[in-house]
Amino acid sequence: MSSEKRMYISLFSVACFWGTSWSVSKIGLRELSPVHLAVLRFILASIIFFCIVKLFYRDYVIEREDRKWLWILGFLGVVLYFFIQYYGLDMTTTVNSSILIATSPIFTIFLSAKLFHQEKLNYSDLLGILIAFVGVFLVFTAGKGISIGRSTIYGDLLLLLNSLVWALFTVLGKNLVDKYDPFVVMAYINIYATITVLPIAFTPAFINSVKAASITTWAAALYLAVFCSVYSYYMWYKGIKTIGASKTAVFNYVNPMVAVIIGIILLKEDWNIYTIIGGILVFIGVYAASARKGDERIETVDS
Repeated sequence: MSSEKRMYISLFSVACFWGTSWSVSKIGLRELSPVHLAVLRFILASIIFFCIVKLFYRDYVIEREDRKWLWILGFLGVVLYFFIQYYGLDMTTTVNSSILIATSPIFTIFLSAKLFHQEKLNYSDLLGILIAFVGVFLVFTAGKGISIGRSTIYGDLLLLLNSLVWALFTVLGKNLVDKYDPFVVMAYINIYATITVLPIAFTPAFINSVKAASITTWAAALYLAVFCSVYSYYMWYKGIKTIGASKTAVFNYVNPMVAVIIGIILLKEDWNIYTIIGGILVFIGVYAASARKGDERIETVDS
């Protein structure tokens, strides 16, 4: 099996873990506020990253001029991303949030191709992303569209900003992972992000809520830290290094499909013909955007 195919399998597993994170987060949110759960997740993930770096990358050096980018990416892709998302989710509908978050791969492909000139804007990539987006749209709207109004506008704008933030995080990190080991890059990004939010960790409210949390809540936070942060963030940047930002970004469309499947199977949530059609379109789109082999280039949009 080629390294590229192994990368696709790894990215699919990342999508599955991120798809389960919504259900696992709901468990943690029974006893912790969104901000406290996020901070606990950051702290646990950073401890794991720190221990692995000290054990296996003890003598690994990142140049001084690149460390500022680790701080920027930590703030952008961890702190800002999660805080914007949590507050945005609270001010809009589930349907709106699912659709707006799904715009991230579209932002990624245009930023990578047009603004940063990292990749060519390929017709198959663009077509695959658009097909997958239509699939997500059908799954979450059941063919009825989204509701845009005064009551949701602030949350909608925050989640649109959230998608742009993740796209920037994806694209801006490419230079670092091309230069350094993706695991070390991601480890320091998470550690620096956690240092940024430490003032929250030292508040009495956070300390008391964490002390009172049950084993189930701690298990949920640990799952999010190990599988959704340490493993998934590392594989995300490894994917960017191996197959590029655009082809990696399209796997974001698998996340909501996993969440929907889990909801249908475990939570007995409703589904209809649009769920099936949308799911099929998602996987067709992901395949179309990632099926190109090696460095083979087909028609590209002039940039």
